[in-house]
Amino acid sequence: MQKTITRLTILLLVPILLIGCADPKTLERMGLITTIGYDLTEDGKILTTMVLLQIDPEAPQNFAVLTTKADTTKGARIKADLKSPKKLQSGQLRVALFSDEIVKKGLVTLADTLARDPAISDLTYLAVVEGNVNKMLNMENKKFSDISQLIYKELDQNIKGETIPSATLQEVMHDYYSDGIDPSMPILKVSNGEIQITGMALIKRDKMVGKIGIEDSFYLKLINDRYTAGSIEMSISNEGIKYLQQPEGTDKLVVVLDTIRSNSHINLINKEKLEFDLKIKLNTRLMEINQAVDLKNPANLKQIDKELSKKMEDDLGKFIAKTRELGTDPFGFGEIYRKSVRDSNMTAEKWHEMYPESKVNVKIDLEIVRTGVVE
Repeated sequence: MQKTITRLTILLLVPILLIGCADPKTLERMGLITTIGYDLTEDGKILTTMVLLQIDPEAPQNFAVLTTKADTTKGARIKADLKSPKKLQSGQLRVALFSDEIVKKGLVTLADTLARDPAISDLTYLAVVEGNVNKMLNMENKKFSDISQLIYKELDQNIKGETIPSATLQEVMHDYYSDGIDPSMPILKVSNGEIQITGMALIKRDKMVGKIGIEDSFYLKLINDRYTAGSIEMSISNEGIKYLQQPEGTDKLVVVLDTIRSNSHINLINKEKLEFDLKIKLNTRLMEINQAVDLKNPANLKQIDKELSKKMEDDLGKFIAKTRELGTDPFGFGEIYRKSVRDSNMTAEKWHEMYPESKVNVKIDLEIVRTGVVE
Protein backbone atom coordinates (compact mmCIF):
# COMPACT_ATOMS: atom_id res chain seq x y z
CA MET A 1 0.00 0.00 0.00
CA GLN A 2 2.80 2.33 0.98
CA LYS A 3 4.54 1.64 -2.36
CA THR A 4 1.34 2.48 -4.29
CA ILE A 5 0.98 5.82 -2.49
CA THR A 6 4.63 6.65 -3.17
CA ARG A 7 4.26 5.88 -6.90
CA LEU A 8 1.10 8.01 -7.17
CA THR A 9 2.86 10.89 -5.41
CA ILE A 10 5.77 10.67 -7.86
CA LEU A 11 3.38 10.59 -10.83
CA LEU A 12 1.64 13.76 -9.58
CA LEU A 13 4.88 15.58 -8.86
CA VAL A 14 6.60 14.85 -12.20
CA PRO A 15 4.30 17.10 -14.37
CA ILE A 16 4.53 19.89 -11.79
CA LEU A 17 8.31 19.70 -11.80
CA LEU A 18 8.38 19.63 -15.62
CA ILE A 19 6.21 22.79 -15.80
CA GLY A 20 8.46 24.42 -13.25
CA CYS A 21 11.48 23.58 -15.39
CA ALA A 22 10.00 25.26 -18.56
CA ASP A 23 12.29 27.86 -20.03
CA PRO A 24 11.20 31.19 -18.49
CA LYS A 25 13.04 33.01 -21.29
CA THR A 26 10.76 31.63 -24.05
CA LEU A 27 8.33 34.58 -24.00
CA GLU A 28 11.23 37.03 -23.76
CA ARG A 29 12.52 35.71 -27.08
CA MET A 30 9.20 36.37 -28.84
CA GLY A 31 7.95 39.59 -30.38
CA LEU A 32 4.21 39.36 -29.69
CA ILE A 33 2.32 41.59 -32.14
CA THR A 34 -0.69 43.12 -30.34
CA THR A 35 -1.69 45.84 -32.84
CA ILE A 36 -0.96 46.23 -36.54
CA GLY A 37 -1.64 49.27 -38.70
CA TYR A 38 -1.52 50.03 -42.40
CA ASP A 39 -0.87 53.31 -44.25
CA LEU A 40 -0.45 54.06 -47.93
CA THR A 41 2.83 55.79 -48.88
CA GLU A 42 3.27 58.39 -51.61
CA ASP A 43 4.96 55.84 -53.89
CA GLY A 44 2.00 53.44 -53.58
CA LYS A 45 3.59 51.03 -51.09
CA ILE A 46 2.14 49.80 -47.80
CA LEU A 47 3.61 51.19 -44.58
CA THR A 48 3.05 48.57 -41.88
CA THR A 49 3.35 49.52 -38.21
CA MET A 50 3.46 46.80 -35.57
CA VAL A 51 3.16 47.28 -31.82
CA LEU A 52 5.02 44.51 -29.99
CA LEU A 53 4.47 43.46 -26.39
CA GLN A 54 7.81 43.50 -24.55
CA ILE A 55 8.16 40.73 -21.98
CA ASP A 56 11.60 41.71 -20.84
CA PRO A 57 12.40 43.05 -17.34
CA GLU A 58 15.36 44.95 -18.80
CA ALA A 59 13.29 46.74 -21.49
CA PRO A 60 12.72 50.51 -20.86
CA GLN A 61 8.97 50.14 -21.64
CA ASN A 62 6.54 47.25 -22.06
CA PHE A 63 5.94 47.79 -25.78
CA ALA A 64 7.96 48.52 -28.92
CA VAL A 65 6.93 49.86 -32.34
CA LEU A 66 8.32 48.41 -35.57
CA THR A 67 7.74 50.02 -38.98
CA THR A 68 8.42 48.59 -42.43
CA LYS A 69 7.51 49.52 -46.02
CA ALA A 70 6.83 47.01 -48.80
CA ASP A 71 4.56 46.26 -51.75
CA THR A 72 2.62 43.62 -49.78
CA THR A 73 1.82 42.86 -46.15
CA LYS A 74 3.77 39.61 -46.35
CA GLY A 75 6.76 41.51 -47.71
CA ALA A 76 6.42 43.94 -44.81
CA ARG A 77 6.37 41.01 -42.39
CA ILE A 78 9.56 39.56 -43.89
CA LYS A 79 11.29 42.95 -43.57
CA ALA A 80 10.01 43.29 -40.01
CA ASP A 81 11.48 39.89 -39.12
CA LEU A 82 14.83 41.08 -40.49
CA LYS A 83 14.70 44.18 -38.27
CA SER A 84 13.48 42.46 -35.13
CA PRO A 85 15.78 40.89 -32.52
CA LYS A 86 12.89 38.64 -31.54
CA LYS A 87 10.77 36.11 -33.43
CA LEU A 88 7.54 37.86 -34.42
CA GLN A 89 4.28 36.09 -33.49
CA SER A 90 0.71 37.10 -34.54
CA GLY A 91 -1.18 34.98 -32.02
CA GLN A 92 -1.77 37.90 -29.63
CA LEU A 93 -3.03 40.36 -32.27
CA ARG A 94 -6.04 42.24 -30.86
CA VAL A 95 -6.53 45.23 -33.20
CA ALA A 96 -5.88 45.90 -36.90
CA LEU A 97 -6.03 49.54 -38.01
CA PHE A 98 -6.36 50.86 -41.57
CA SER A 99 -5.93 54.46 -42.67
CA ASP A 100 -9.04 55.98 -44.27
CA GLU A 101 -6.95 56.48 -47.41
CA ILE A 102 -6.39 52.73 -47.70
CA VAL A 103 -10.03 51.81 -46.98
CA LYS A 104 -11.22 54.25 -49.67
CA LYS A 105 -9.10 52.31 -52.17
CA GLY A 106 -10.09 48.84 -50.97
CA LEU A 107 -9.83 46.90 -47.73
CA VAL A 108 -10.30 43.27 -48.71
CA THR A 109 -6.74 42.36 -49.75
CA LEU A 110 -5.32 43.38 -46.38
CA ALA A 111 -8.21 42.00 -44.31
CA ASP A 112 -8.24 38.74 -46.26
CA THR A 113 -4.52 38.26 -45.56
CA LEU A 114 -5.26 38.57 -41.83
CA ALA A 115 -8.21 36.17 -42.11
CA ARG A 116 -6.04 33.53 -43.83
CA ASP A 117 -3.44 33.56 -41.04
CA PRO A 118 -4.47 30.70 -38.72
CA ALA A 119 -2.59 32.30 -35.81
CA ILE A 120 -4.83 35.41 -35.89
CA SER A 121 -8.12 35.30 -33.99
CA ASP A 122 -11.39 35.95 -35.86
CA LEU A 123 -12.30 38.19 -32.91
CA THR A 124 -9.56 40.73 -33.71
CA TYR A 125 -11.11 44.21 -33.85
CA LEU A 126 -10.84 46.14 -37.13
CA ALA A 127 -11.03 49.95 -37.26
CA VAL A 128 -10.43 52.87 -39.61
CA VAL A 129 -8.09 55.71 -38.62
CA GLU A 130 -8.79 59.23 -39.83
CA GLY A 131 -5.28 60.36 -40.72
CA ASN A 132 -1.99 58.54 -40.29
CA VAL A 133 -1.97 55.20 -38.44
CA ASN A 134 1.81 55.25 -37.96
CA LYS A 135 1.67 58.62 -36.17
CA MET A 136 -1.15 57.37 -33.94
CA LEU A 137 0.76 54.25 -32.89
CA ASN A 138 3.92 56.27 -32.23
CA MET A 139 2.24 59.02 -30.20
CA GLU A 140 3.09 59.39 -26.53
CA ASN A 141 0.30 59.13 -24.02
CA LYS A 142 1.00 60.15 -20.44
CA LYS A 143 -2.24 58.60 -19.18
CA PHE A 144 -1.62 55.17 -20.69
CA SER A 145 1.84 53.66 -21.12
CA ASP A 146 0.86 50.99 -23.70
CA ILE A 147 -0.75 52.49 -26.85
CA SER A 148 -1.86 49.05 -27.98
CA GLN A 149 -3.79 48.35 -24.80
CA LEU A 150 -5.29 51.86 -24.89
CA ILE A 151 -6.78 51.34 -28.36
CA TYR A 152 -7.96 47.78 -27.64
CA LYS A 153 -9.66 48.71 -24.37
CA GLU A 154 -11.28 51.80 -25.94
CA LEU A 155 -12.82 49.68 -28.71
CA ASP A 156 -13.67 46.78 -26.41
CA GLN A 157 -15.50 48.76 -23.74
CA ASN A 158 -17.50 50.82 -26.26
CA ILE A 159 -18.53 47.69 -28.21
CA LYS A 160 -19.41 45.74 -25.05
CA GLY A 161 -21.06 48.86 -23.62
CA GLU A 162 -23.19 49.00 -26.80
CA THR A 163 -22.15 52.52 -27.79
CA ILE A 164 -21.02 51.33 -31.25
CA PRO A 165 -21.60 48.16 -33.30
CA SER A 166 -18.98 45.43 -33.21
CA ALA A 167 -16.58 45.01 -36.17
CA THR A 168 -14.39 41.96 -35.67
CA LEU A 169 -12.38 40.35 -38.47
CA GLN A 170 -14.99 37.60 -38.70
CA GLU A 171 -17.94 40.04 -38.87
CA VAL A 172 -16.36 42.33 -41.46
CA MET A 173 -15.36 39.44 -43.73
CA HIS A 174 -18.80 37.83 -43.33
CA ASP A 175 -20.53 41.04 -44.42
CA TYR A 176 -18.08 41.48 -47.31
CA TYR A 177 -18.77 38.01 -48.71
CA SER A 178 -22.56 38.31 -48.16
CA ASP A 179 -24.48 39.67 -51.14
CA GLY A 180 -27.10 41.64 -49.19
CA ILE A 181 -25.21 43.56 -46.52
CA ASP A 182 -22.15 45.83 -46.45
CA PRO A 183 -19.52 46.05 -43.66
CA SER A 184 -19.06 48.99 -41.31
CA MET A 185 -16.11 49.73 -39.01
CA PRO A 186 -15.41 52.14 -36.11
CA ILE A 187 -13.46 55.31 -36.90
CA LEU A 188 -10.62 56.42 -34.60
CA LYS A 189 -9.10 59.87 -34.62
CA VAL A 190 -6.41 61.70 -32.66
CA SER A 191 -7.89 64.88 -31.21
CA ASN A 192 -6.05 67.17 -28.76
CA GLY A 193 -3.51 64.44 -28.07
CA GLU A 194 -6.14 61.82 -27.28
CA ILE A 195 -7.49 58.90 -29.29
CA GLN A 196 -11.26 58.88 -29.58
CA ILE A 197 -13.97 57.02 -31.50
CA THR A 198 -15.80 59.48 -33.75
CA GLY A 199 -18.30 57.22 -35.51
CA MET A 200 -18.49 54.44 -38.07
CA ALA A 201 -17.11 54.10 -41.60
CA LEU A 202 -19.71 53.09 -44.20
CA ILE A 203 -18.24 50.65 -46.69
CA LYS A 204 -19.57 49.56 -50.09
CA ARG A 205 -18.18 46.08 -50.79
CA ASP A 206 -14.67 46.85 -49.48
CA LYS A 207 -14.36 50.60 -50.13
CA MET A 208 -15.20 53.35 -47.65
CA VAL A 209 -17.84 55.61 -49.19
CA GLY A 210 -18.89 57.69 -46.19
CA LYS A 211 -19.05 57.97 -42.42
CA ILE A 212 -21.59 58.53 -39.68
CA GLY A 213 -21.38 60.05 -36.20
CA ILE A 214 -21.99 58.38 -32.86
CA GLU A 215 -25.77 59.06 -32.88
CA ASP A 216 -26.24 57.30 -36.22
CA SER A 217 -23.98 54.51 -34.94
CA PHE A 218 -26.62 54.00 -32.24
CA TYR A 219 -29.29 53.66 -34.93
CA LEU A 220 -27.13 51.24 -36.92
CA LYS A 221 -26.86 48.95 -33.92
CA LEU A 222 -30.56 49.48 -33.17
CA ILE A 223 -31.47 47.93 -36.53
CA ASN A 224 -28.78 45.24 -36.74
CA ASP A 225 -28.62 44.07 -33.11
CA ARG A 226 -30.62 43.85 -29.96
CA TYR A 227 -29.73 46.36 -27.26
CA THR A 228 -29.53 44.88 -23.79
CA ALA A 229 -27.94 47.70 -21.81
CA GLY A 230 -27.04 50.63 -24.09
CA SER A 231 -27.38 54.35 -23.43
CA ILE A 232 -27.70 57.56 -25.47
CA GLU A 233 -28.26 61.31 -25.07
CA MET A 234 -30.95 62.84 -27.31
CA SER A 235 -32.45 66.28 -27.88
CA ILE A 236 -36.23 66.43 -28.45
CA SER A 237 -38.99 69.03 -28.75
CA ASN A 238 -40.69 70.14 -25.52
CA GLU A 239 -44.10 70.46 -27.20
CA GLY A 240 -46.91 69.53 -24.78
CA ILE A 241 -44.53 69.04 -21.82
CA LYS A 242 -45.55 70.53 -18.46
CA TYR A 243 -42.71 71.94 -16.35
CA LEU A 244 -42.39 72.24 -12.60
CA GLN A 245 -40.39 75.39 -13.23
CA GLN A 246 -40.62 77.24 -16.56
CA PRO A 247 -37.28 77.08 -18.42
CA GLU A 248 -35.73 80.13 -20.01
CA GLY A 249 -34.64 80.51 -23.60
CA THR A 250 -34.95 76.94 -24.89
CA ASP A 251 -37.53 74.88 -26.72
CA LYS A 252 -35.57 71.63 -26.48
CA LEU A 253 -35.34 68.90 -23.89
CA VAL A 254 -32.13 66.90 -23.59
CA VAL A 255 -32.71 63.45 -22.17
CA VAL A 256 -30.34 60.58 -21.40
CA LEU A 257 -31.70 57.08 -21.88
CA ASP A 258 -30.00 53.99 -20.53
CA THR A 259 -30.70 50.31 -19.86
CA ILE A 260 -32.10 50.22 -23.38
CA ARG A 261 -33.62 46.94 -24.46
CA SER A 262 -34.70 46.64 -28.06
CA ASN A 263 -35.58 44.34 -30.88
CA SER A 264 -36.15 45.08 -34.54
CA HIS A 265 -38.05 43.36 -37.33
CA ILE A 266 -37.70 43.98 -41.06
CA ASN A 267 -40.33 42.66 -43.46
CA LEU A 268 -40.40 42.88 -47.23
CA ILE A 269 -43.95 44.02 -48.05
CA ASN A 270 -43.59 44.67 -51.78
CA LYS A 271 -40.98 42.84 -53.83
CA GLU A 272 -41.89 44.54 -57.13
CA LYS A 273 -41.66 48.11 -55.83
CA LEU A 274 -39.11 47.06 -53.19
CA GLU A 275 -40.73 48.32 -50.00
CA PHE A 276 -39.82 47.28 -46.43
CA ASP A 277 -41.44 47.73 -43.03
CA LEU A 278 -38.93 48.35 -40.23
CA LYS A 279 -40.44 48.04 -36.75
CA ILE A 280 -38.38 48.65 -33.61
CA LYS A 281 -39.56 48.23 -30.04
CA LEU A 282 -37.60 49.83 -27.19
CA ASN A 283 -38.00 49.70 -23.45
CA THR A 284 -35.70 52.07 -21.63
CA ARG A 285 -35.03 54.08 -18.49
CA LEU A 286 -35.00 57.88 -18.44
CA MET A 287 -31.69 58.43 -16.68
CA GLU A 288 -31.47 62.22 -16.78
CA ILE A 289 -33.30 65.26 -18.15
CA ASN A 290 -32.03 68.84 -18.39
CA GLN A 291 -35.23 70.63 -17.34
CA ALA A 292 -37.55 70.60 -14.34
CA VAL A 293 -40.24 68.32 -15.80
CA ASP A 294 -42.94 66.70 -13.68
CA LEU A 295 -42.12 63.03 -14.30
CA LYS A 296 -44.82 61.86 -11.86
CA ASN A 297 -47.39 63.10 -14.37
CA PRO A 298 -48.18 60.11 -16.69
CA ALA A 299 -49.20 62.51 -19.46
CA ASN A 300 -45.70 64.04 -19.43
CA LEU A 301 -44.02 60.64 -19.72
CA LYS A 302 -46.39 59.67 -22.53
CA GLN A 303 -45.57 62.89 -24.37
CA ILE A 304 -41.81 62.27 -23.94
CA ASP A 305 -42.32 58.73 -25.32
CA LYS A 306 -44.11 60.25 -28.31
CA GLU A 307 -41.45 62.90 -28.97
CA LEU A 308 -38.62 60.38 -28.65
CA SER A 309 -40.35 57.97 -31.05
CA LYS A 310 -40.91 60.79 -33.53
CA LYS A 311 -37.29 61.95 -33.23
CA MET A 312 -35.96 58.42 -33.81
CA GLU A 313 -38.25 57.80 -36.78
CA ASP A 314 -37.11 61.09 -38.39
CA ASP A 315 -33.42 60.39 -37.70
CA LEU A 316 -33.63 56.81 -38.95
CA GLY A 317 -35.44 57.93 -42.10
CA LYS A 318 -32.65 60.44 -42.85
CA PHE A 319 -29.94 57.90 -42.03
CA ILE A 320 -31.41 55.24 -44.34
CA ALA A 321 -31.83 57.86 -47.08
CA LYS A 322 -28.13 58.76 -46.69
CA THR A 323 -27.06 55.12 -47.13
CA ARG A 324 -29.25 54.86 -50.23
CA GLU A 325 -27.51 57.90 -51.70
CA LEU A 326 -24.11 56.35 -50.93
CA GLY A 327 -25.25 53.01 -52.35
CA THR A 328 -24.24 51.02 -49.28
CA ASP A 329 -26.53 48.81 -47.18
CA PRO A 330 -25.05 48.29 -43.69
CA PHE A 331 -28.45 47.15 -42.33
CA GLY A 332 -28.87 43.99 -44.39
CA PHE A 333 -32.12 44.86 -46.21
CA GLY A 334 -30.61 42.91 -49.12
CA GLU A 335 -30.37 39.78 -46.96
CA ILE A 336 -34.08 40.11 -46.10
CA TYR A 337 -34.89 40.47 -49.80
CA ARG A 338 -32.73 37.46 -50.74
CA LYS A 339 -34.38 35.26 -48.10
CA SER A 340 -37.89 36.47 -48.98
CA VAL A 341 -37.74 36.17 -52.78
CA ARG A 342 -37.12 32.74 -54.21
CA ASP A 343 -34.97 32.51 -57.31
CA SER A 344 -33.94 36.16 -56.92
CA ASN A 345 -30.41 35.31 -58.16
CA MET A 346 -29.24 38.19 -56.04
CA THR A 347 -25.66 39.38 -56.25
CA ALA A 348 -23.97 42.25 -54.46
CA GLU A 349 -23.79 44.26 -57.70
CA LYS A 350 -27.50 43.68 -58.40
CA TRP A 351 -28.48 44.70 -54.85
CA HIS A 352 -26.38 47.87 -55.01
CA GLU A 353 -28.38 48.86 -58.09
CA MET A 354 -31.72 48.01 -56.44
CA TYR A 355 -31.18 49.45 -52.93
CA PRO A 356 -31.16 53.18 -53.85
CA GLU A 357 -34.67 52.71 -55.33
CA SER A 358 -36.08 51.01 -52.21
CA LYS A 359 -38.52 52.43 -49.67
CA VAL A 360 -38.40 51.79 -45.92
CA ASN A 361 -41.31 52.55 -43.57
CA VAL A 362 -39.94 53.12 -40.06
CA LYS A 363 -42.09 52.59 -36.98
CA ILE A 364 -40.68 53.08 -33.45
CA ASP A 365 -42.54 51.85 -30.38
CA LEU A 366 -40.72 53.38 -27.39
CA GLU A 367 -41.73 53.14 -23.77
CA ILE A 368 -39.99 54.62 -20.73
CA VAL A 369 -40.51 51.95 -18.12
CA ARG A 370 -38.58 53.66 -15.36
CA THR A 371 -37.24 57.09 -14.48
CA GLY A 372 -33.83 57.50 -12.87
CA VAL A 373 -32.19 59.98 -10.56
CA VAL A 374 -34.54 62.85 -11.46
CA GLU A 375 -37.51 61.13 -9.89
